[in-house]
Amino acid sequence: MPMAVSRGDRDARIPVWIALSELYLDTDVSVFRDAIAETLAASPYSVDDLRDILMDDVHPALHANLMSVAGEWAGFDEAWLIERIETVGRQPRWRRRMSRWFARDIDAQWRALEPMILAARNAEPQR
Repeated sequence: MPMAVSRGDRDARIPVWIALSELYLDTDVSVFRDAIAETLAASPYSVDDLRDILMDDVHPALHANLMSVAGEWAGFDEAWLIERIETVGRQPRWRRRMSRWFARDIDAQWRALEPMILAARNAEPQR
């Protein structure tokens, strides 16, 4: 079944997609980790939902960049990134899930990000 994202959800996902795309750059991702965690913490999504967005939206679209000898290192063009994620998102779920075979590095990145997201959310002032 293709990924179905409402217009409002799409608008909320775009900053998350852009932040998570930095995990797929051919560079030292730890430099971006604080900014990624802040963006994710500010999103309306639970930590579990954020991991699903990573694995179901972003990873299938970008995992090949991690395997490329000359992968992208400066950052993805935002318009291209959104189109790529949406195009891949229209593929059958089983096909998108095949990319999980190549998720070991991303799993490690997520394990580093998750406590940072939770800490950033706990540090926000109560309203």
